[in-house]
Formats: sequence, structure tokens, C-alpha cells
Amino acid sequence: MGLYSMKILNKKSGFTLSEAMITMSIIGVVATLTISTLGASVQQRARLAEFRAAYAKMETVLRNIILDEGKIYACYSCPTSTDISDFGLSMKGSCTAKSNQCEAFIDMFVRQMGVTRFCKSNARSEGCIPEQDTKYPSAPNGGCFSNFGKGYVLDNGMVLLQDSDPTILAIDTNGRKGPNKWGQDIFTLQIKAKESTKVKSGASYIKDIGFLPPASCLPKSGDSSKTSDVLLKDMVSKQN
Repeated sequence: MGLYSMKILNKKSGFTLSEAMITMSIIGVVATLTISTLGASVQQRARLAEFRAAYAKMETVLRNIILDEGKIYACYSCPTSTDISDFGLSMKGSCTAKSNQCEAFIDMFVRQMGVTRFCKSNARSEGCIPEQDTKYPSAPNGGCFSNFGKGYVLDNGMVLLQDSDPTILAIDTNGRKGPNKWGQDIFTLQIKAKESTKVKSGASYIKDIGFLPPASCLPKSGDSSKTSDVLLKDMVSKQN
């Protein structure tokens, strides 16, 4: 093979410096995008796992109170038709929302949740939530939690908030650390009747209550957020 032929062969089989730099740049951009997406996905999964853990603890504490006290406190709202359908509730007869025993119940509930700090009238001014975040904790839909009412810091760092409707609670799974965003680390739940039976007078006897999505106070779900109704439906579908 002549010298000229060898030069042609080498030119065809190699890369120029500019081609190599362009290739490395493309690989770097793709790697950055992949790592960023993967990181966001891992972070979101971690937050959803925290929500599931918080929800499980809230349900466990609620069950324990009912068993220990031998009664269901009059602190619940009524489920919507969507709740009944989505969560397979057994509601027979009429349901009347009650909140006359919420003060006693919530006090017992937060103590068993492991409260370390009580904010009895203003969660912001009393230090349960970050004072510098003006958008927190007002929910972007329904005007809930706008008066910065009662709040409780738990021993695991989470923050529990109570709306002016005492049956509606919000759990901030990340506490004061942030991001303090609805649908990312703050989720709203409502104590609702889950099972009832008819009695002779035509009214109904509430046999069970639990935490379900509220009819209001749910921020609109975006690409980076999930509301408690979406999360709870996902949990139910995976259990079935």
C-alpha cells in the first residue's frame, strides 16, 4: 500500500479534534439532562413515600383512639359520592357532619402523633411554620388555611396544620425545611365518615371514620405536584 493510500485510510477511520469535542459536548448535555431528570424523579418518589408514611401513621393513631376510647368522636364530615365510589365506602342512610367534639379529639390525636410544639392560635407567628414564606400555608384553591390557625410540630419534624373547619388537616411531610409547596410536601386530608348503617328512626349510625381527600382545599395538580386525592387513589388501586 502506498503512502498516499495510507493517508486516506487514516483520515477515514479517525476523528478530528473538533468532531471529538462536539461529540463530548453532546454526551455532556445528555448526561446532565438525564441526571437532572433522574434526581427529580428520586426526590419526588421520596416525598411520596413520606406522604404514605405520614398517612399510615395518622390512620393508625385514629384507629388506636377509637379502640382505646371505645367510641367514634363527633368530629367528621360526610363523604362525597366520589369518595364512596373511589374508596368503596359503605354508607347507608343519611349522614350529618359533626364537629362538636373536634377540640377534644384533635388534642388527643396530635399528642399521640408525637407533638413537640403547640401553636394554639397562629401557626406562623408562634413559629410552627416558616414566617418568611408568604404563600405558606394558604392553599391555592378553596381559601383554606388562610388564617394561619392552629399548628403542631411533630417529633419526626413534620408539621400538622388545622383549618378553620376542624375536620380538615394538612400534613407538611418535610416540615420547616421546605420546599413548603402544596402537592409536593404539603397535603390536605379530611376526617370523614367511611361506614354507616341505618337505624329504625331513619337516621344513620356512623360505624367508622378515616382520612380522605377534602372536597375543597385541594390545590390543582401540576406536573411537579400531586394532590392527596390522586395519591390516595393510587394507594387504593395498588392494594386491590
